[in-house]
Amino acid sequence: MLKLMPLVLSPFLLAACQTAQPELAATPADPEDHALAQAACGGCHSVEPYGLSPNADAPEWPAIANTRGLTRESLTAWLIDAHNYPADMDFYLEEDEVEQLVDYMLTLRREDYHPPY
Repeated sequence: MLKLMPLVLSPFLLAACQTAQPELAATPADPEDHALAQAACGGCHSVEPYGLSPNADAPEWPAIANTRGLTRESLTAWLIDAHNYPADMDFYLEEDEVEQLVDYMLTLRREDYHPPY
């Protein structure tokens, strides 16, 4: 029995060694969040799980969402801090809109993500 113990425990030991990335598991998108993303940002950015942005200078949202080190907090701060936006993005977001956009963008995270280019 003791000889089998390493075999029985090995899956648990391997799982314990892996580090989880916070907020990486995708959750289903809320249709209202998706609609806001499309209306407010879809003219320049691809806000869909796949596809290229209509504006070549605007990064695809999956590329942003899958950026290493990006957190809910850092994304929220960036969206709230309007001076970060390029001049041609001249618009204002309400706090609840920021929350919706962050919620939607985080649904675009994938463990197997690869940039489209």
